[in-house]
Amino acid sequence: MAQFTMMVCPHDTVHEPERWHRLKQYLAKVIGETVHLSLSLDFPDFQEHLHEAAIVYANPGDTLKLVDGQGYIAVAHPTNLFDEAVFVASESSDTSSLAVLNGATITTVTNLIASKVAVRSLRKQGITPGGFEHTDSWLSVVGCLWRGECQYGIVYRDTYEGLSEQGKGMVKLIGNTDEHVAFHSLLISPALADKQAALTEALLAMSNEPAGKAILDELKIAAWAPVTSEQLATMGAVMAE
Repeated sequence: MAQFTMMVCPHDTVHEPERWHRLKQYLAKVIGETVHLSLSLDFPDFQEHLHEAAIVYANPGDTLKLVDGQGYIAVAHPTNLFDEAVFVASESSDTSSLAVLNGATITTVTNLIASKVAVRSLRKQGITPGGFEHTDSWLSVVGCLWRGECQYGIVYRDTYEGLSEQGKGMVKLIGNTDEHVAFHSLLISPALADKQAALTEALLAMSNEPAGKAILDELKIAAWAPVTSEQLATMGAVMAE
């Protein structure tokens, strides 16, 4: 029996990583192989070893890299979890309207897809920012606003929702996106291509059987849905903006 490695986006293993061990065991039973879950210390560590894994739960950017560059197959994505963003302002700001972002400079992590989703959302509302100030992390955006070094920011929604009440109080929430165009995906390497049909069938059925649903509930995943080529193309277009 061969042994395969599974890796998970570090953002999702920060809290209760044992949840992913249970999914790993479930998938190992489906494919009839031994699967080892390899936890990453951080994103650089994850991305350095990503191509070595046979099963990966990856963010949108890494999903596209694996599919386009390594021949991985995006099998399924959560039906209820999407990579979205929130628009925030300095706590002292007296605005509650996104209209103030028209022509304004916004601080964000410019190379990550949540920022690009945010720009897409603004554009649909006829709002064109004046420019963007890049920073190296979502928490740096919050810190910049709190210190009064910038006025407006874009933050990954999961990061914002993970802040304590004190942390949320450091900024003023003025809006959020609801685009549903970017999501994490479960992928398999070419080495498991012959297991794609079995994995797809099992993943789509998880929410309808007790053992599978218990695992999904722990992961806060409502159900899985197939990843289509159209969805990947849309994510690629958003990422390229």
